[in-house]
Amino acid sequence: MLNTLQPLHYDQPAPARPPAPDRLTDPMISTRYRGLSLSSHFQPIFSIAHGRAVGYEGLIRAQQADGMAEPPATLLAMPSNGRECLELDRTCRTLHVHNFARQATGQAWLFLNLNSQYLVSEQPDIGFTRNLLQASGIAAHRLVIEIIESEVSDHAQLKRFISHLRQLGCLIAIDDFGAGHSNFDRIWDLEPDIVKIDRRLIQDAGTSRRVERILTGIVSLLHEAGSLVVVEGVESEHEALVAIAANADMIQGFYFARPQARIDAGQSFANTFDSLLRGQQWKSVKRSADLQHYVRAIEGLFRQAVADFATHQQVELSSGLLFSDPRTVRCYLLNEAGYQVSRNVYAPHYQQQMNARFAPLLCGDNANWSHRHYHYRALKQPGVIQISRPYLSVADSRMCITVSQTVKVGGTLYVFCCDLDWQEP
Repeated sequence: MLNTLQPLHYDQPAPARPPAPDRLTDPMISTRYRGLSLSSHFQPIFSIAHGRAVGYEGLIRAQQADGMAEPPATLLAMPSNGRECLELDRTCRTLHVHNFARQATGQAWLFLNLNSQYLVSEQPDIGFTRNLLQASGIAAHRLVIEIIESEVSDHAQLKRFISHLRQLGCLIAIDDFGAGHSNFDRIWDLEPDIVKIDRRLIQDAGTSRRVERILTGIVSLLHEAGSLVVVEGVESEHEALVAIAANADMIQGFYFARPQARIDAGQSFANTFDSLLRGQQWKSVKRSADLQHYVRAIEGLFRQAVADFATHQQVELSSGLLFSDPRTVRCYLLNEAGYQVSRNVYAPHYQQQMNARFAPLLCGDNANWSHRHYHYRALKQPGVIQISRPYLSVADSRMCITVSQTVKVGGTLYVFCCDLDWQEP
């Protein structure tokens, strides 16, 4: 049976700290709100590297008098103004903090959603949060305040409120990043400790290699901004592997655990994450093997073309040896400094597909490609064929793979390159 927490009012401080509970047997606390019984559930957030839960997100659950569940969205729609919304928001936070404090959670974080829109409109101070932490015995550094920054129009006020929470010692997380009007410039400005990626991104990345690359880029940018990254909404092994491949730090979703009232901090997920990491390693090896297989059929022709160029020094004629393969797009020659010293030689079958919209980029004369892997890796391993990963070609805005190899002509070192069309699996 649940203990009852008195309903909160807007101008009341946090309730006094309840007696020290037996963390293994003490019942959870509930409260009443407009005829509904409110209780806490917690969903674990896992560190991929550690293979264990490092935090728990507090989620509200509502029940009618007959025990029927009331959707959270219905509950959150009940308040009629900002003052009432803030009251409900504080009621939920109080419930989560006290129920979290009554369980054995070690040093794990408690993630709390905070309705930033109403916090800004009502302009409360942080006294409520300070009193709540003192009453519960939860250290401020264990509290992660989740904010949806796109909801707030008064950015300056939001920034001031975040500053106050930081001074208190709390961590700040931006929630649902990638949805709605999320902007990177707000990330630079707010400097959150943690960013939670909207679940729609992982769902789309699970079915599209293009979106998977976008997700990887977003995670990389967030890391450069100094934020840890949580991918939430993971519901399958494949989505978990995509999140790991994107280099996320933490992961959350039904695939690992559903929200529960009781936190089982002793439950081990080490085997699950060991299996996932092995799966990701296998996936990387398989992709590399797929690339090798994709290129293998053309390697013989490529060697002939390189040998022919070493003998005759005519890029156009040497390239013609490769054009019997329908995947061949273009060939070109770079010098040791990375400058393109020949024009792009396009395969006859590809010239019909060339897009005039990218005409300013189609000519590669005097372009410098020294920053590309296919150039400096070829120089690092002279005489060895190099195969790039799939990438977007600036020449025509299409995905391609570049095969490259150094060739020496009259004492001068060149890098002979051939681009192959890459179709996403």
